[in-house]
Amino acid sequence: MPIISETQESNSSWYIRTVNWWTSVLLIFFASVGMAKPDTIKVSPYLDIVKLSPHTYLHISYINYQSAQIACNGLVFISNGEAAVFDTPVGNEASMNLLQWIYEEQNAVVTYFVANHFHEDCISGLSSFVGTGCATISHKKTCKLAGLKGYNCTQRYFTDSLEFSVGDKKVECHYFGPAHTTDNIVAYIPSERMLFGGCMVKSIGSDKGNLADADLEQWPATLEKVMGRYPKVKTVIPGHGAPGNKKLLKYTLKLFST
Repeated sequence: MPIISETQESNSSWYIRTVNWWTSVLLIFFASVGMAKPDTIKVSPYLDIVKLSPHTYLHISYINYQSAQIACNGLVFISNGEAAVFDTPVGNEASMNLLQWIYEEQNAVVTYFVANHFHEDCISGLSSFVGTGCATISHKKTCKLAGLKGYNCTQRYFTDSLEFSVGDKKVECHYFGPAHTTDNIVAYIPSERMLFGGCMVKSIGSDKGNLADADLEQWPATLEKVMGRYPKVKTVIPGHGAPGNKKLLKYTLKLFST
């Protein structure tokens, strides 16, 4: 899946159509949870940012997949001048844009980066984080699978679970089993009651998406473990499409149980 060039982007209308669609989807989400209209920050032609709460931001970048432009979600969590980034934007340029925005506009330093799984929309900008001083983390399987695809590996990895602090707030990372990929994890921010599910979780109305590396048999069981672990989750972030509440987990479970 090639990364979109600046020339391709500036000379086509897909970007405007995608942003307009994405803005409409986000408006529906924010209205459904009783929140004010979100402000979309255009950091660069490659990167948009949407404020979800005083401490969390959705970063959105774009990938060219099967002749379609796909919006890819990542998350930024900021607390007391420190930041954690979940999934890189697509490509190094968008990733550098994000790092610069966090440092210059949020007066924060990225201390942790966490990869959800080994696909391009999660780790293709990883080299931008190397050398910043932040800890880069993924599941142990992600390192092996990323290497097979020619991507960089994170500095640290875990097998079952990992906890760390951003400022004075805790973050939990867990591996519950295969689903979208064999290495996909979830990250949970207890203070926000927010779950970053990545591509394991589908937005309402979406189809099953890319199944090239999926374990369709285990996907429902893995989701049930996630739902059992976080019964009080308030906000759920999928890998693509609009955020929502725990209904996204129920929707995804039904989608892959039939």
